[in-house]
Amino acid sequence: WEPVRLDVSVDAYVPADYIPYEQAKVDVHRRIAGAREVADLALLRDELEDRFGEPPEPLMNLVALQQARIKFGQAGATAVTIRSDRLAMTPIELDSVRAKAFRSEIPEALYESGKSQLSVRMPKDPAQRFPAIVRASDVLLSVTRDASEDADAENPAGAEAQTAAV
Repeated sequence: WEPVRLDVSVDAYVPADYIPYEQAKVDVHRRIAGAREVADLALLRDELEDRFGEPPEPLMNLVALQQARIKFGQAGATAVTIRSDRLAMTPIELDSVRAKAFRSEIPEALYESGKSQLSVRMPKDPAQRFPAIVRASDVLLSVTRDASEDADAENPAGAEAQTAAV
């Protein structure tokens, strides 16, 4: 899986007054963009806080954006788009139990199994959109992780084979 492309209107950057050294800023951007696990981003955030103090909101937004991209990718999405007032994630495969679990967390969600698409209504207020996208990535990964854990429980030999292959 790869983190998905996600274009969101939010201030997400490394402010010059937080990290004044250009090469260090470039390195932080590279490390955020290159992260493939949410845990890597948590370690980076801790490192930045130790070196430069509490990260400002635009930097936290940049980290949260990459976390959302990672989570969407881990959940199986290859495309995440925002059209008018809906966030659409494809391809997403959910059985009825998982679709219901997602809707219990985000009631306005719509799952179209024929299109392998999950969509969520986005708030009209731009300030509320980014948190809604981050929440959708959290909930989606949660319900799809439950599915993979259930599959491993039903097929322990397969789970061992997957672990051995890693």
